[in-house]
Amino acid sequence: MRNLKTVLVLVLALFVASCGSLKLPNPFHVNPSPLVNNGGTVSFTIQDTIKEKSFPKKMEVKLIPYLKYGSDTLNLEPMYLKGEKAVAGKGDVVAWKIATPIEYSASFKYKPEMQVSELWVKAYTIKKGVETEVSDVKIADGIVITSSRVGHSENMAFAKDGYEKETIVSQSANLYFGYQKSNINTGLKLNKDNKAELDSLNEFFANGWKVKSVDVNAWASPEGEQSLNQKLSDERGAAAKKYLEKKAKKNKIDSVSYNVTAKGADYDGFMTALNASDIEDKNKIANVIKSQATKSQREQQIRNMTVIYKEIEDMLSVLRRAEMTVSLYEPKLTDEQIAKYATSNPDTLKLNELLYAATMTDDMNAKLAIYESAIKKNEKCWRAYNNAAAAAMELGDSDKASQYLEKANALKADQGEVDNNLGVLAAWNKDYETAEQHYSKASNEGVNTDHNMGVIKMIKGDYAGAESAMSDKTCTYNLALAQLSNKKTDEALKTLDCSEKTGEVYYLYAIIGARTNNTDMLYDNLKKAIKEVPSYKDEAKKDLEFHNFMDKAEFQNIVK
Repeated sequence: MRNLKTVLVLVLALFVASCGSLKLPNPFHVNPSPLVNNGGTVSFTIQDTIKEKSFPKKMEVKLIPYLKYGSDTLNLEPMYLKGEKAVAGKGDVVAWKIATPIEYSASFKYKPEMQVSELWVKAYTIKKGVETEVSDVKIADGIVITSSRVGHSENMAFAKDGYEKETIVSQSANLYFGYQKSNINTGLKLNKDNKAELDSLNEFFANGWKVKSVDVNAWASPEGEQSLNQKLSDERGAAAKKYLEKKAKKNKIDSVSYNVTAKGADYDGFMTALNASDIEDKNKIANVIKSQATKSQREQQIRNMTVIYKEIEDMLSVLRRAEMTVSLYEPKLTDEQIAKYATSNPDTLKLNELLYAATMTDDMNAKLAIYESAIKKNEKCWRAYNNAAAAAMELGDSDKASQYLEKANALKADQGEVDNNLGVLAAWNKDYETAEQHYSKASNEGVNTDHNMGVIKMIKGDYAGAESAMSDKTCTYNLALAQLSNKKTDEALKTLDCSEKTGEVYYLYAIIGARTNNTDMLYDNLKKAIKEVPSYKDEAKKDLEFHNFMDKAEFQNIVK
């Protein structure tokens, strides 16, 4: 009875204050209700109708929506209404005899302290510039923040280890031949001058490494007749092969693959040598040779030049050769040995072997330890610092990661992997503008940052863009959150079903249960979420996703 009297007094007060006929919508219809944070912005619309004969013809009204949160208040832009004869007033005109629709939209930047809040509207009548408050009513609760519950699913970027599981090492030397000769003459001056190179090739050939191949390219000088030159290069190739076969037999090297190619006359080699020479008339000589109509004429002109220019013969003599190249497999440790030494005796491994060893374990603590060994091996290696930072980030140690990334960036700037990881750290610190800048640089430097940019899109409220960008990880919490925010509840559930079950996954299941009125899904998963992350208990108490269930005994028992 007392409450009824209170209501009557308030109605009477409103009646008197508003000349007995002003009737505003009660309640106001707000969309969405509760309010929702989307990408850091809360937007809402009031759409209502003022019934006929509810707004006096000369009446002026100001409506001020405002948000109450904690001890603070956020006033929003006012809305003005006026009767059809209130000529001097401002705002939308409200008819007297017919119902008039009204609409008001506003948005404001979300702050975390606004999660528990209420949206109110104060109404003032205005007469001769004097405002009189006639009502102050709550019209919505706030604020649902589900779309901003973005998890850490970013991709860390590890620099390539640079390790080659198969390394081919090659060494070459030339055997030289006399004019129109194909026999091996170690007493030939060119061979005597080249003895150190030949000896080095022989030692390399005999060092015990597995042979991949032995290649011989045999040449003749271009002043001779074409068929003779081809015959000479064939014979020189065969002689060089025999020379190498003797070396192989002497050193008990078996199963050697010899690839011998007779190249004929080395005309290009001659012209290159001529153009690089100090002969004063070299351009004239080159033009004369090039102008010949046939190869035989060209050969004759080269022979003629040897009579005039001694340097020409010197150029020709080094072209009568067999180029010998020996290619061997560099001995390697087995993967098992590398993995063992990386933890037991890292000093015995080369830098790239250590970096490779870290890729052979899924234990992030072990990875970090190996990368730190690589740093000790080479304190100037930016890759070791970057990869140690990435491993530290995977372990949640952002302080250590920051120190390592700072060092990596100082050693070698503009590396995509470093910029990617700096972007992740910036995002974790909620500096999304800086994160985007780093991701953009990393992308330009060849790193795929789509997923990480998807996390930023999610935070900014671009849910469709986020869903597309993060689709590379098909069974993750963040993808499910993007799908749910994009109003794809069924797809979100499928994604959650195949995701690793964590506290945040269970909590999102509970939210979907609340939205779909599936109490079993809601209560079962809320219990699991709180078990995994106890702080979800307090979070659920203020989460308006559960506003329809907060007075239910089962919900209260879970969060008490």
